[in-house]
Amino acid sequence: MAELSLSTEIVNSVVEVLQKHDAATSDHLVASQYLAAIIGFIVSKENFSDEQRNEVINELSSFIRYVSDDLRGANKETKPEPSGDAFGIWKPE
Repeated sequence: MAELSLSTEIVNSVVEVLQKHDAATSDHLVASQYLAAIIGFIVSKENFSDEQRNEVINELSSFIRYVSDDLRGANKETKPEPSGDAFGIWKPE
């Protein structure tokens, strides 16, 4: 996959274009549906075999999950990693 330079500015610009087309895209889930449909539209226009098309769609799906997980992780507090020096067995009473 290509190296991308994703920014809040780019995302906001794309969402603005969608909102000019359909006010319902102020709901980000509706905007996401448009973006998914656009991806499907673009991929369908490529000269891929069915196997290649499915592979590309799977890669893109994995990439969506990676970006989402990465951004969600950046917004969470980092938890300290266990040092590995302690050991114990917890038993409920």
